[in-house]
Amino acid sequence: MQFVIEIINATGEVVNKNIAWVQNGLAYGDFHLADTLSSGVYQIRAYTNWMRNFDEVWFFRKDLVIWNPRDKKIDAEPVKLRQRDIDLQFFPEGGTFVAGVKNRVAFKATDKQGKGIDFEGVITDDSGNKVAEIKSVYKGIGSFVFQPENGKKYTAEVVFAGDVEKKAELPNPVSEGVILSVDALDAAKITVKVIEKSSKKETYFMVVQSSGEIFYHTKITPDNEISTRELDKTKLPGGILKLTLFTSNLIPVCERLVFNNLVEVVNLVIRPDKPDYKQREKVKIGVAAVNGSGVPCEANLSMSVYNVAAQLKEDEYPNNIFTHFLLSSELKGNIENPAYYFKDDNLNTLQALDNLMLTHGYREFEWKEILEDDFPGIVFQPEPSIEIKGRVVSANNNKPVAGGKVTMMTLKSLLNVSQQETDSLGRFVFPELYFYDTIYVSLKAENSRGKTATTIEIDSTSATSPQSKYLPSLVEYKYNEPFETLTYLSETQSDLINKKWRLTDTILIGDINVVTRKKTLSQELPRPYQDADFVFDIAKQTSRPGNIYDAIEGKIPGVIYDQDQGLFFARGDVLKIYMDGIEMRPEIPIKDLPSQMFEKVEYIKSGIFAGINYRGGILFFYTKRGEKNFNRPVAKPQGMEGLRVVGYSVSRKFYAPVYDSPEQPEKKEDIRNTIYWNPLVMTDSTGVAIEAFYQSDETGEMKIVVEGVTKDGKLCRGVSSYKVKF
Repeated sequence: MQFVIEIINATGEVVNKNIAWVQNGLAYGDFHLADTLSSGVYQIRAYTNWMRNFDEVWFFRKDLVIWNPRDKKIDAEPVKLRQRDIDLQFFPEGGTFVAGVKNRVAFKATDKQGKGIDFEGVITDDSGNKVAEIKSVYKGIGSFVFQPENGKKYTAEVVFAGDVEKKAELPNPVSEGVILSVDALDAAKITVKVIEKSSKKETYFMVVQSSGEIFYHTKITPDNEISTRELDKTKLPGGILKLTLFTSNLIPVCERLVFNNLVEVVNLVIRPDKPDYKQREKVKIGVAAVNGSGVPCEANLSMSVYNVAAQLKEDEYPNNIFTHFLLSSELKGNIENPAYYFKDDNLNTLQALDNLMLTHGYREFEWKEILEDDFPGIVFQPEPSIEIKGRVVSANNNKPVAGGKVTMMTLKSLLNVSQQETDSLGRFVFPELYFYDTIYVSLKAENSRGKTATTIEIDSTSATSPQSKYLPSLVEYKYNEPFETLTYLSETQSDLINKKWRLTDTILIGDINVVTRKKTLSQELPRPYQDADFVFDIAKQTSRPGNIYDAIEGKIPGVIYDQDQGLFFARGDVLKIYMDGIEMRPEIPIKDLPSQMFEKVEYIKSGIFAGINYRGGILFFYTKRGEKNFNRPVAKPQGMEGLRVVGYSVSRKFYAPVYDSPEQPEKKEDIRNTIYWNPLVMTDSTGVAIEAFYQSDETGEMKIVVEGVTKDGKLCRGVSSYKVKF
């Protein structure tokens, strides 16, 4: 299995892309950022090909600030909040809004970038009477209870950030229907009420699911319009539960998400061997994974250690492994400061978490789509490996070429050749490709009669990144001021520039006179000889045929090409073929490579003069150096196609210097802000792991964050710290 990880800038452009190869459910990688990358707010986005069939909201996302010390100072830019940029929505509990009974209605207010805005206001009816007061609890989210009257319309009149006023219409209540009312705030139970207001009495079925598995179901026949059930939290899985109410005909009419806070997690114990350290002193950290019953756990963990003071901006309630798997991965939309909802067990926090279920977990759209058989079309298939696929059509009538032959040649250290046959629709696929970095591929297509009067159409759908609807943005709103802060990049700039670019970090040497001659491109290539007998410079040719053999045929004195045998001859001897210093085997069709890949061809009349034990002549083919020189032909030859394919990313090991010598004269300052990072920390059978590294020259508080998963799938997390003194 594989998935894609990208870095997106504030305009939605993909500035960096990696493909990770997943083994045993895990993949490792990193990004190498160019020093030309501008300072700003970026987003890490990760997804599989299968996930592209559904709403992009389910992709993994994390916003972050990337700061380049070479950039000029960026001052904070206040922008006034405008009424037209605010979106206020209302979400009746369970998806139904029925007149004549009490309804809980949740709400959320966001700006044009999807960030929550706190507000307060009132609900009025169409006669101007105030029927309820509303006020957001956290990040523009809240809820209220009131009883709408049949035939009346309701409007919210609210004020944002002190002075921005806005009105929004509530949904129109219906005269008859059923309400699914849930109270999950009790520590031990979930209370469910089914309230029916209808002249026709109905029998209902309620189903409780978690991760697609049914854990509870019951029949409900409301007596006197109300039926109540109490669910024991200890008998249900922890995390998000989906409660669905069906009619007797199994038609879903209400759905509600609730959170069961009895989640079994493993809180890691993290203990440095000392509370305080000196600069460059060796640090040992012990990590213990023990469950609530005191049983040690084998776990796969990740550890990061960093200087708290060096962070440009640290969120008060940032995303972590708990919030991602328990909230973000199950709910739609961007959840701001998700750790806020797990900060304690106070009633206000639990109510805010339930409001989150009512808004981000609003389910009305789902069962309406099911009733209308409106399911997403499956366009993208899971990709267990890198694949090259496409179809072959006739160059004459553009019809699919069935039973054709497609030959693929890859250029990666050595040439590899493979072949596939097209199906009845002219489609082909080269599956199970495993390679790192980037390779160039040449494809040649022939029809069933061996003719190349064909055109190759590459299917690049999976390789093309989807456009992002959720752009990175770090904004903050003060409750009583209609302004947002757009940047945090100027807070520590002068200090970082002094640390990274000052003259004391360099070594001054005396004057040096360098005498050399300009090198030509061919001299930079691996050449086992001094001078060639003849050089054919392909780059200088104004007219170049499609493949390399056609390009040089008849252009090298004394060299003849036999098309039937596919060989070059000179003075009756077969010429050997070398490409970039490597001898090519006869079965490898170098002739199928496009001439645009090559810089020049050099002819040696005798291999002896090239240091090769061969008396006959040799043709040395030299490809262009660097990706920027590989250009697609202007007039593409029939039956041929070249493309660049991105492989799996190579994971580099985090560099941590070793200071095992007590005496370090003339030492260079070590200003690492990330002191240590290890994505693969394994606890043993006793549940313990020990990591060791050397501290940098940074002083102050160093934060330790360890997260992961136990062998049996339980989430783990722990946070600790230590201090560094002069």
